[in-house]
Amino acid sequence: MHQRLATLDTFRGVAALAVVLFHLTLHQYDAPFHLNWGATGVDLFFIISGFVIFLTLNKTQSVLDFVVARFSRLYPVYWAAVTLTALFMAIGSWMGYSKISIGEYVANMTMFQYYFGIRDLDGSYWTLIVEMLFYGVMILGLWLNQLGRFEWYGLGLVLAQSLLHSWVRVAAPSLYDTLLQGFPLLNHFQLFWAGILFYKIYTQGFDKWRVAGIAIAYGLTLYLYDKTGRSNLFLSFFEYTITTTVYFTLFFLFVSRRLEWINNRVTLYLGSISYSLYVIHHYFMVGVITVLKDKFGWSFTQAASVALIAAFGLATAITYLIEKPSLQYLRVWYKARKASYQTL
Repeated sequence: MHQRLATLDTFRGVAALAVVLFHLTLHQYDAPFHLNWGATGVDLFFIISGFVIFLTLNKTQSVLDFVVARFSRLYPVYWAAVTLTALFMAIGSWMGYSKISIGEYVANMTMFQYYFGIRDLDGSYWTLIVEMLFYGVMILGLWLNQLGRFEWYGLGLVLAQSLLHSWVRVAAPSLYDTLLQGFPLLNHFQLFWAGILFYKIYTQGFDKWRVAGIAIAYGLTLYLYDKTGRSNLFLSFFEYTITTTVYFTLFFLFVSRRLEWINNRVTLYLGSISYSLYVIHHYFMVGVITVLKDKFGWSFTQAASVALIAAFGLATAITYLIEKPSLQYLRVWYKARKASYQTL
């Protein structure tokens, strides 16, 4: 278990760093490099999430247990990040760079601003509603006691995805747009399903049907290159094929127990702060770079170095001052309340 979680933390750290470096250089004409493939880091996050959530559900006794576990993991960090980002935006508004309203701040605090028609305060937040919808699907499976059959239900959803993005997209474009706007998980579900299948392989062994399912998820991911997400705006199809192949290969090596050697203090540190880093980095780094370049005449390299170091500092502070204490407090509180109800 320890090695498994360590390797997954390494994956999280790599994915977070890729996304951060992508945003660090995005639209920066004077950047010495542009890490365009970092845009696909979210794909790796989605595969990881499928694996981890299915692992969690197999240790969960009730829907409420799962909801509390996810809430305590996600919301305290997210609230801190949204509040800080709103503060940075308010400062940016005072300096003439950005605008923010109380309504936008309140809506973003719910993590469901997508359904309120409110913009994400940080560009990275778009993936969170996809995650939340996946959690909803998994909660339904837990509630109906159908997790044992979810490999096959997942296949049904993936086949529905294929039909939606091929036939419905052409035959009924208005219905296609409505379905995707109402349920954006349909753009990415195959990646979560691949994570579930990788979990099954890790815990129960290789099986030809599971490998075939992963191959289907891999193929569908490539098919959706120019139909969903944002990777096609930054990578060619060949480049996207390479990154997707690398991610799936890494997971095959992982479930074959051949990747423990990649874990070290640096990767595990990146993994430990990955969520905090993900939700705090984008607007903050762009703001720091913009101000230092415009107001002080710094070069991109100088400004980006300060922005990157500061983002890591913020993420580390959020992780150790908010995430870990709140996670411990909320879970101990819930365990105590649950115990008290069981003794009544």
